[in-house]
Amino acid sequence: MKISKEELESLQLHDETVELAANLIKVNGYVILEGVLPQEKVAELWEAFKASMDWFIDKHGEEIYLNKKGFNEGTNHLGIFLPFAPPFNDPLVIEHPFALAIIDRILGMDYAVTLFSSNTSLPGGKKAQPVHPDYGTRFGDLCKVSLPITDLVFNIPLVDVHDGNGPMEIWPGGTHLLPDYYYGPNGPNPEELAPHMHSIKVHMPAGSILIRDVRMWHRGTPNRSDEIRPNLALIYSASHRDNTVQIPQETYDNLSERAKHLFRWQKIGYPVIEPTHE
Repeated sequence: MKISKEELESLQLHDETVELAANLIKVNGYVILEGVLPQEKVAELWEAFKASMDWFIDKHGEEIYLNKKGFNEGTNHLGIFLPFAPPFNDPLVIEHPFALAIIDRILGMDYAVTLFSSNTSLPGGKKAQPVHPDYGTRFGDLCKVSLPITDLVFNIPLVDVHDGNGPMEIWPGGTHLLPDYYYGPNGPNPEELAPHMHSIKVHMPAGSILIRDVRMWHRGTPNRSDEIRPNLALIYSASHRDNTVQIPQETYDNLSERAKHLFRWQKIGYPVIEPTHE
């Protein structure tokens, strides 16, 4: 979706825009708001992310690159928990008005952040990830019906994403609407079905917002370029899940009331972490 100049300047979506975006997620499994973050904010996040990645590779590079076939089974995809500190905890990241308006429409008002992380496709990947949803079944083999959306992934790409630098491939239009037990070990195998189904590779300019149902089938693809392809990644959840985010008390006290509510389930009063492998 392309957002109007008026909406970008006011940081407020028209009600019909919110309704369209929410319905696209419900029906298709995802929506993209193209290039909505200011370029200067994207540049600031990109520089900070590169510094964090350089630090991480300097500390863990040997164990990551030890296998000549690549890491993470040759996909060279790396998830890193980010420190809850500027610029990663900027309001335009953790409580972007566009994203919250859409998520409010789907999850209500009482959800929270349950993941504060990133996903990066590094150069040199030998193969794509397996096709998968991010979360499994809620009720094992017992539930034969499709459940409401309870968790939404929020991504911000820090570079333009195109075919050459490891875009996410998705299977939209129904893979998030399967009966609950389909997401368990006794459900259909996405790897067997996906080659016979329609998929698209998600291209988007830096600073876009991608919101998707965690159940939608997807995979990371190999990065054929010479530069990393990073996404910031948060999950907003209507039910309590993980509490991996460490937030110093002073930092938490200085958040907006909405941000405090969003991070209320996390580790308040703990020191900021260093970039850490998921």
